[in-house]
Amino acid sequence: MSDMFLKMLETGPRKRVTLEEVRRAFFTAHPEAVTDPSRNALLLEHLRTLEEAGSLKLPAAGSWEKVGNPPLPNWVQVIRNEAPAPVVDYAAVPWVPELGFWPELKPPALEAARAINDFLLRRRTTLTMVPIKERSLAIFGDEKRLDTLRASGSDRLFGGRLQLSVLGAFVVPSPLPYRMANAAGQPVLIVENHNSFWSFGEWNQLTRRYAAVVYGSGKAFQGSGNALEQVLLEVGGVGAQYLGDLDPAGVRIPLEFNRTHTGGYTTVTPAIELYRWLLENGRRRPLEERKEGLGHLADDWLGSELGADLAVLWDAGQWIPQESLGFEQLTQVPGLFPR
Repeated sequence: MSDMFLKMLETGPRKRVTLEEVRRAFFTAHPEAVTDPSRNALLLEHLRTLEEAGSLKLPAAGSWEKVGNPPLPNWVQVIRNEAPAPVVDYAAVPWVPELGFWPELKPPALEAARAINDFLLRRRTTLTMVPIKERSLAIFGDEKRLDTLRASGSDRLFGGRLQLSVLGAFVVPSPLPYRMANAAGQPVLIVENHNSFWSFGEWNQLTRRYAAVVYGSGKAFQGSGNALEQVLLEVGGVGAQYLGDLDPAGVRIPLEFNRTHTGGYTTVTPAIELYRWLLENGRRRPLEERKEGLGHLADDWLGSELGADLAVLWDAGQWIPQESLGFEQLTQVPGLFPR
């Protein structure tokens, strides 16, 4: 029996090895058998010997060649006797203080924490802030592992116990598409919907009312992180206004964004003049969401005056799409903004 033959079978990526791969390995290990008329019988003899030794398993009769001299199995299954994983004494690990909560963790979180701990011990004094996927690859060899460890929308790991910044990592927000105008010092306008992004962006090239028009992409804006800060920096914008559909979902988007952006980050204010125009002129559609107590939602976003008007609209079972104020209206309505 050739050890080289078995080793070649074991080095493949799969346990099940096709007959073609078996032949190739056998003739590589035994080149003298290539021209031997009984090479099939020699190969089968080697396979039987390896099966008796517990190194591989031959399939049932239905998975053998129908013809041959002798017939050979269409595949063999290699039996790898993998060594048991070593038992880790986590109490003996020199844990960094930030991972002092390790006794509260269960596998596989414990093993993930140990990998992070090993990384911090090596790199603690040389960390640079980098995107989360780059840091994840450096720690685990898997660019997505840190994302799986953090709670959705959070910058913390292990149920909020460890900040990503301890690892020199941060979550990169998806960029906000925007169309810039030569109007530094003006606010930016975030619009909820795709078509409105084009219309307002085109109109703003002429009026330069806003430093940029930004596409919020509906509910995606709620989870856009600090991408707005980058837009303001790049366009020289001062402040941010928001315009969305006049339905409960469209109002909740900027309110939720503001709720999660405290501590010095830019929040958004309603584009009051545009909302006022929509309430006075916009096309009404039936409102599917009919719940009591939506008036406070309208007031929270638009204030008491316009909020009251919006609450009346909702009570009447109606809402207004922001597309009511489209490109034609923007370019044809005089005095849309008061001087």
